[in-house]
Amino acid sequence: MSGRLAQAARGAILTVREGTLAVHRRLLPDSPRIGWTPYLWLFWLISFALKWFFVPIEPVEFSLALLTLPPFLWLYFDAHWYTGRRVFLNIAGILLIALLWTPFNGGALTFFVYAAAFIGRASRPPRAFAWLAGIVLLVAVEWLVLDLSNFVLLFGAAVTTVIGAAIIHFEELDRQDAALKLSQAEVRRLAAVAERERIGRDLHDLLGHTLSLITIKAELAAKLAGRRDSRAEQEIREVERISRGALKEIREAVTGFRRADLDAELASARLACHAADIQLTVERPPLDMPPEQEAVLAMCLREAITNVVRHAGASRCQASLVRDAGWACLTVQDDGRGGAIREGAGLAGMRERVRQAGGEMTIETAHGVTLTVRLPAGPERPTSRVPASGEAAA
Repeated sequence: MSGRLAQAARGAILTVREGTLAVHRRLLPDSPRIGWTPYLWLFWLISFALKWFFVPIEPVEFSLALLTLPPFLWLYFDAHWYTGRRVFLNIAGILLIALLWTPFNGGALTFFVYAAAFIGRASRPPRAFAWLAGIVLLVAVEWLVLDLSNFVLLFGAAVTTVIGAAIIHFEELDRQDAALKLSQAEVRRLAAVAERERIGRDLHDLLGHTLSLITIKAELAAKLAGRRDSRAEQEIREVERISRGALKEIREAVTGFRRADLDAELASARLACHAADIQLTVERPPLDMPPEQEAVLAMCLREAITNVVRHAGASRCQASLVRDAGWACLTVQDDGRGGAIREGAGLAGMRERVRQAGGEMTIETAHGVTLTVRLPAGPERPTSRVPASGEAAA
């Protein structure tokens, strides 16, 4: 008996869960960024009903309030499905509810707050702040024209400004984060395409001559073997030597392509800083260094730029790579908040990678953050490489 009851209870819970999720999918878009948070914001509707906890309920007013909730909820949930100008229709509807109800119920000021909260979805700074100022001005005009209590002005204007500005700020951060992810994905895609093309070209260059030579040597060996010439064995050994050399060259080429590329990371850094509205200056003279050192510096640059974009709050960043007395020095400096830095997995991994390469890493936080990586570099060799950037601002 108890087993049947438990099974029935589990079935009922599963049915309720599936029904709840079905309703949720109808009300809100399937977005991890939105999630279930809009339901929590509906808590502030309690301020609209707060009046009737202290004064007797008037049937007509209470009935009108109940009739107001369905259109508000429709406008509220519908606004989460759109961005841009379309959201202004929802904002206008919520503002109309606020204007009609505030003279009779001070708690209706919460509708001004809801309207301000959607400004960030409808517009971007600085225009979004102008729209927010318009809503606050609307509160002030209604207070002045209808001679409402000072509570309307103080509470309505203050809370509307704070909530509206905060939502505008976070919506803009979400946009920048989305743009950054798209930029990085595009850089990775282009890098993969370029890598495939380079592998194709270089394998052709590596194998074209070698395979032709192997073919000629093999034909010669076959002819010599047909005449029982002792030189056939020598030619076969030569074919073996050439084949082993070609195999080694292919392995070195493929291994080299798999290493991080400093110029590719600089291109990615420019896109990342541009998406985050950070002005990036790059100093990249033509330096020739071993691939192993370049790979380490490329990984360090990637981690440093990621930290600047995500945590520094900077407006400017400078990345430079120079050779100094047998050392290759990478410096990434920003004008952000600086202060004490707790090294997470990224910085710890970077420090270990630099240590294994025989280098050193330092971080200074007096004015923003300055990260310096020094790696031992071999003697500089002549190079015809064109600088990736002289002094470029992203």
